[in-house]
Amino acid sequence: MISMAREEPLTQVWADLPEGLVGDVDCAELLRRLSAHCAGLLGAAAAAVLLADAHHRLRVVADYGDTARLLGPDGPQEACDPYTDCYRSGTAETDIALTDPRTAARWPHFTALARERGHVTAHALPMRLRSRTVGVLALFSGTAVPLGEQAGAFARSLADLLAVTAVQHKSLERSHAERSQLQHALSSRVVIEQAKGMLAERWTTSVDEAFTVFRTYARAHRRRLPDLAREVVDGTLDSGLVMEYFLNRR
Repeated sequence: MISMAREEPLTQVWADLPEGLVGDVDCAELLRRLSAHCAGLLGAAAAAVLLADAHHRLRVVADYGDTARLLGPDGPQEACDPYTDCYRSGTAETDIALTDPRTAARWPHFTALARERGHVTAHALPMRLRSRTVGVLALFSGTAVPLGEQAGAFARSLADLLAVTAVQHKSLERSHAERSQLQHALSSRVVIEQAKGMLAERWTTSVDEAFTVFRTYARAHRRRLPDLAREVVDGTLDSGLVMEYFLNRR
């Protein structure tokens, strides 16, 4: 059985999690750190986190060690590696003996590449969020020592932790993007309202009438209202020309 590392790396996992989820660490960097911790805790030479895209294709989003050719664009194609099988079935593929002819027959290209890299054993663990598999944790080892029951259970827990982390981080990124879009929309609305008020005062009209003139000018000149409004507010747009255009447009 692979002997799990002790407190220090495990403590670092808990230290990285809150920093990554509430700090400025991006998702790929956080998952790269966690994949390195997984490799260290489980005695693996290399590890990778694969997440499924909208078309259920696995993509490497973070890795530790030499996994790029094994799992990247030049690696095994769809349905020809244990990670695709693990994702589709939701079942772990552990203690994959890369020297076993049966493994080579099942996943020939993957096995050949893994052996070239000096790997002897591989593991594929589903990353599950509730009952849904969202990705796979890949582990590689240069020894034929089996994962074992205790380490296997721990590895599955780490894989599920990675799933929660990835989904939570993606959710936070979407939330930040939505807030940024909302803030931009509000800022645009505010500057338009300011411009309407300033134009109404200059032209001695109602705010609605001023907006009609302003909008007509913007459309005719293919200008965005917020951009034109900022020019009104900062004084770089001649409001007299705007009214003159409106009065003479026919």
